[in-house]
Amino acid sequence: MNSGRGVDRQFSGDKTALWRDLACVAFAVLAAVLLFTHFEFNEWLFAHTRAWESMQVDEAFPTLIVLASCLCWFAWRRYREMLGELIKRRAAEQRLESLLLENRRLAQQYLRAQEAERKSIARELHDELGQYLNAIKTDAVSIQARMSGPPAVAVAAIIQHADHLHAVVRDLIRELRPIALDDLGLQAALEHYLDHCRQRLSQVQLSVTLDGDLDSLSEPLNLVIYRLTQEALTNVSRHARASHVAVRVVRTEPGAGVADAVEVSISDDGEGADPNQTHPGLGLIGMRERVDMLGGEWKVMTGHGQGFTLFARIPVGDQQSVMAGEAAMDVPANSC
Repeated sequence: MNSGRGVDRQFSGDKTALWRDLACVAFAVLAAVLLFTHFEFNEWLFAHTRAWESMQVDEAFPTLIVLASCLCWFAWRRYREMLGELIKRRAAEQRLESLLLENRRLAQQYLRAQEAERKSIARELHDELGQYLNAIKTDAVSIQARMSGPPAVAVAAIIQHADHLHAVVRDLIRELRPIALDDLGLQAALEHYLDHCRQRLSQVQLSVTLDGDLDSLSEPLNLVIYRLTQEALTNVSRHARASHVAVRVVRTEPGAGVADAVEVSISDDGEGADPNQTHPGLGLIGMRERVDMLGGEWKVMTGHGQGFTLFARIPVGDQQSVMAGEAAMDVPANSC
């Protein structure tokens, strides 16, 4: 409702200026009356315009009075029109803001349901399909130990297929919902994901700094930090062509004017991008929205040939609210 309050303040300021201007007009009129009375302006004007009586100069004064009255009426009409347009604009802005809030609330409900469903599917894949694949592999290994010749080769193929399916299921679980995030906490989940990225991005030197108490954060904040890291490294693998990437996730302890917050910084030495582009990628928009919904700060620093740096600072103190919990549930990025 910030824009609505801004319009209210503007409207209040316009009313104050109106009364101030009216006071100035009243003061000028009163001063003119006193001056004209003191110097007998009408007699002086009559004496100095008698020579031009044939040109009706003495009639100019009432004409000017009529003109001034007409201009006052004209200004009053314009003011009424402006006031009406301002009221309509304020109503339209309030309506638009209401619609935006409704859309955001609907999106938050959708994303919360989506994240819950992804979490459920990841659990099912881990607990059901993953366990059955392990059982199949265990049975196949046991059978292989008792056989030789062509049947043993067929059993070895079954073991190989089970390993492949297990790796695929593990990657799906990581994309849907990192199990370590719920079981082990944020720091362990990030370490596991970054180790996976080191294997996938063997040509990139990855330096990591994880500092502070990262395991006592709320679930919405954990998920946002994990998704920021995931999306940023996905962008590096697809677009940056970087040789070095620095990931920094630090929780600043409160004290001496410093609030309790988590700072996330991912920088690379890749090609960079145009900082003035008018249509940023959907990934950047999604990251910015996630940070904004939790009341954080968001910065992007880049330039052609200058690499890419993403920085977010998210407060910790008020992350237990329901709105924050709903807003943080966002669509997971593809893993690198």
